[in-house]
Amino acid sequence: MHEWYNVVMKKKWFQILLALGISAAGLVLALRQVRFQDLMAALRQARWGWLLVTTGCMLGSLWFRALRWRMLLEDQVSVGESFGLLNIGYLVSDVLPLRLGDPARAVAVGMRSSVTVVAALSSVVIERTLDLLTVVLFLVLTLPFITVGDSVYAGLASGAAALGLLLTLVLMARFPSQVESLTRRMLVRLPLGDPERWLAPLRDTLEGLQVLRSPRRGALLGLLSLAIWAAIAAFQLTLQQAMLYQAPPAHPLLVAVTATWATALGMAAPSQGGIGGYHAAATWALMLFGVSRPYAAAFGIVGHGIGYLLGVILGAAAALNWGISLREITQTT
Repeated sequence: MHEWYNVVMKKKWFQILLALGISAAGLVLALRQVRFQDLMAALRQARWGWLLVTTGCMLGSLWFRALRWRMLLEDQVSVGESFGLLNIGYLVSDVLPLRLGDPARAVAVGMRSSVTVVAALSSVVIERTLDLLTVVLFLVLTLPFITVGDSVYAGLASGAAALGLLLTLVLMARFPSQVESLTRRMLVRLPLGDPERWLAPLRDTLEGLQVLRSPRRGALLGLLSLAIWAAIAAFQLTLQQAMLYQAPPAHPLLVAVTATWATALGMAAPSQGGIGGYHAAATWALMLFGVSRPYAAAFGIVGHGIGYLLGVILGAAAALNWGISLREITQTT
């Protein structure tokens, strides 16, 4: 047991150091060849009125996320609870290592409702799959109009994998008894002890996939996913008005959509709180359209800062309001 504990702790420290290293590397990529005085000048000229509009767009995307997650949870929580729990997850991801936000909110929803942790995690898997598919759709829409490196096509491969995963989840949702029967036959042949030990979490998982059985609800989930990412594109569009008004890019909508999928893929890197990955991706996306490096870097800093602070503030407010302890959540996770 002692050896197992040491292995686990070493793995956690490795993950923490890896996340910090990726964050540092991303920041170096975003800020290299940027003089401090140029960066500060770009930040100082931001228009605060537009930043308020930008913040409103981010809040809109969070609200659409809350609506979608509530639907995935079969309406077993209110929209307000879904919104608060979602932001508790962002709070955990932002301030604690190991990117525990998604499992943390799955644990938190179990504290506020009858939803099991496994069922909640199933809903999170569906969420992430829908997000990736929508982001890749945005990428595909912009590819004919921009010149990118081969690395972007890794995003297309991820989208194909996400589509395959979604189809698998739909099939599992449509044929739960067959999935359970097949799993039982496999478990009986393996030296894993009582099959019920493993079938119980499988049933919880299948319960979490129930929403995918309805074509109507599936279509609504797709529309909500589009609304989420359209709000984020609006966030990027209004952020240009706040940060780049002195030398606006020629195609602001194309810039906004490109920055949307680029920063989403950047956030997928296992960095701490999205730091570094978001900044490098935003800087790269803006420079594709001729934005100078200091202004592109400032754009990334402000964009990430708004989302980061909203997650921390709203998540902390929800946790305090409901008396939810982050230590209790993370220990359970």
